[in-house]
Amino acid sequence: MDSSDPGVHKALSAPARRALLATLTEASGPLDIEQLARALDLHVTTVRHHLTALVEAGLVEVRRAGPAAGRGRPRLRYAAAPAREQLAAYRTLVEVLSLGYGTDPAERSARAERAGRDWGAAGPDRAGGERDQAGAAVSDQVLAERVLAEAEGWGFGPELTAGGARVLLHNCPFQQNAESHPEVVCAVHQGMLDAIAERAGRPGGLVLRPFSAPGVCSIDVARATPGPPPAA
Repeated sequence: MDSSDPGVHKALSAPARRALLATLTEASGPLDIEQLARALDLHVTTVRHHLTALVEAGLVEVRRAGPAAGRGRPRLRYAAAPAREQLAAYRTLVEVLSLGYGTDPAERSARAERAGRDWGAAGPDRAGGERDQAGAAVSDQVLAERVLAEAEGWGFGPELTAGGARVLLHNCPFQQNAESHPEVVCAVHQGMLDAIAERAGRPGGLVLRPFSAPGVCSIDVARATPGPPPAA
């Protein structure tokens, strides 16, 4: 699949198609139209229309479920295309979206960071990132473990190093996009880290260092500063 194909952009532009692709990606096997319609609470005709666009874009594969019983065509089932093809499509989508953040670099960065923070605040937390019952900030170790779990879930191939003070990211899926638009892509990731740190009671406790080494980015876990001593 050519990730520059405009059909990919069109296929991923509709929320229903993104939902279909996510459902197929998470499914344990191919699904038919009726199963997809029930899963997404959509009409079968609507699902068929969106599937056609996803198939034409190379994001979904059609599989026959065997010979039909009696007359009629064999039942068709659908499966997500291999992950590498989906990733190429999403990289293209990121490239397109990056162009919509204005022309001023500072404005682009600020808007992208806000978007990342908003998403991180509303999105799932893979490490149970809530403050404790007393509302106290978490420890350095817990914060490092939480960002490690999140980065693993994002597919960044993280590694905890420097005595727990730094997380190395060996496999950023969007490295090519970041090289072209670091003020957008890296700012989004910083915003996501800000949300993790804020949930942990440690605002500003995670700092992204883009391209800190060839092919590697890093996240610094800022050491917590001790609070003021209790009043006598």
